[in-house]
Amino acid sequence: MNQIILQVENLRTSFFTRMGEVKAVDGVSFTIHEGETFGLVGESACGKSVTALSLMRLLPEPAGQIVGGTIVLDGINILELTKKEMINIRGEKISMILQDPMTSLNPVYTIGDQIAESIRQHQGIQDKDELFDEVVLALRFLGIPAPDQRIHDYPFQMSGGMRQRVVGAIAMSCRPRILIADEPTTALDATIQAQYLELFKDIQKQTDIGILFITHDFGVVASMCHRVAVMYAGKILETATTSRIFKNPLHPYTVALINSVPRLDQDIDRLYSITGQPPSLLNLPPGCRFAPRCPDVMDICREQYPEEKELGNGHTVSCWKVT
Repeated sequence: MNQIILQVENLRTSFFTRMGEVKAVDGVSFTIHEGETFGLVGESACGKSVTALSLMRLLPEPAGQIVGGTIVLDGINILELTKKEMINIRGEKISMILQDPMTSLNPVYTIGDQIAESIRQHQGIQDKDELFDEVVLALRFLGIPAPDQRIHDYPFQMSGGMRQRVVGAIAMSCRPRILIADEPTTALDATIQAQYLELFKDIQKQTDIGILFITHDFGVVASMCHRVAVMYAGKILETATTSRIFKNPLHPYTVALINSVPRLDQDIDRLYSITGQPPSLLNLPPGCRFAPRCPDVMDICREQYPEEKELGNGHTVSCWKVT
């Protein structure tokens, strides 16, 4: 196994509102190795994006606060850094691709100017010709055709797929150690999505970068991720290699998510769906958070949260029915 470059231990992030404390991330732990793509999967509002924003330390303050845990990146606990020190970490050590490229790009600046800003900040390049060469290299690295011409384009002049590649070029311009991809293919059609995912794989082979891939699509997980964690209501319920998750899912929620994916080899009248709704993060139940929706629920599930069980080969699960 390659070197661990990101280690998250018992991360807890809350939003403090007038109604009370919203525990958006509650005791999340995982590691990412060099050259590894680690998937974080779950329904909307389960805490995936808040986990990513916590790693970047970009939570909306003062409501959003990291209240516990450690985030160790290349041997440095970034939660101990000042805001000024963190500015130098973002982009250089850890970068993020957001879901919607149109909200990530400034419409009044050319894409060249927006990529150059990151390079100028972290590499200290001020010479215009040298900066131009670096921006062109970043665009070429993300597979954008005619980069020396597209450098002068504005975001509205590009297609959705090209804009997403530009966002990727900004994130990769300083060759970070960790790349967070927060559902980067959501706005893309199937063909462009496949091309974009292949581009991620090529970049990873060239740079040995670690990728945290956030998605709700198990099809993307199957093609992209080496390991995957299933998240629900702020907690990770199961972690395993991707092949093991698909062959032997143990938590009822993992099984339900996989069953929710339509299959071409089955002729069914009605698609499978998970009944009920996730619990309110303002008023969490004392037991397992999936208990109200679980088909295998037992009395203890409603009374006490299950401890995480290590089943070997990195497979962990938090479920009372797993012994």
